Amino acid sequence: MNRAVFTLRNIGGRPTPEVTVTGEIDVSNADDFAQSVGELPGTRPIILELSRLQYLDSAGFAALDRLLAQGTAVVVISPESLVHKAAELINLPFHHDAEAARRVLQQG
Repeated sequence: MNRAVFTLRNIGGRPTPEVTVTGEIDVSNADDFAQSVGELPGTRPIILELSRLQYLDSAGFAALDRLLAQGTAVVVISPESLVHKAAELINLPFHHDAEAARRVLQQG
């Protein structure tokens, strides 16, 4: 089995840290993903933009669940995303765009 690869890209210049995640998250790298997100500098929660992911398995969803429970991140997944339907099916709390996530965070 090949190891899946993900990339975190910090989008600077925003009051709330925003990170775009690309690639694949599966059992081979889900723990590394969660650790990488947890080690990002800045205030919490961060906006975690997942719309460009190509693949996300149950281990990846479990890692997201832990990040959400810790208050580390809020998740963005656009309706056009390859992982959108799966996120809906498991009732993952997410926003359709970063602006909606920012509004919710500002409201407290």
